[in-house]
Amino acid sequence: MPFGRLNLIASKKKVEKLLDRIRTREITVDDLMAFNDWAQQAREYPDGAWCKDFGTFKVVGKGLNLDTFLAQRQSCWGQQL
Repeated sequence: MPFGRLNLIASKKKVEKLLDRIRTREITVDDLMAFNDWAQQAREYPDGAWCKDFGTFKVVGKGLNLDTFLAQRQSCWGQQL
């Protein structure tokens, strides 16, 4: 299991998707701040796919890498964190 802080380097497409969800208020500021606090902490991550639910959105990754942001209504895959 990799240990460390989440790699937050995201493609332009991922950032645009996140900003669009913020603009349309699908993501609350409180949930975004909870994600920020969570992402800044070093922890163990599974080698494979994982998912973390923040209420109004979810994040999916693999190891230390963030793969995508999902809307609240979307199903995520991998180990639940």
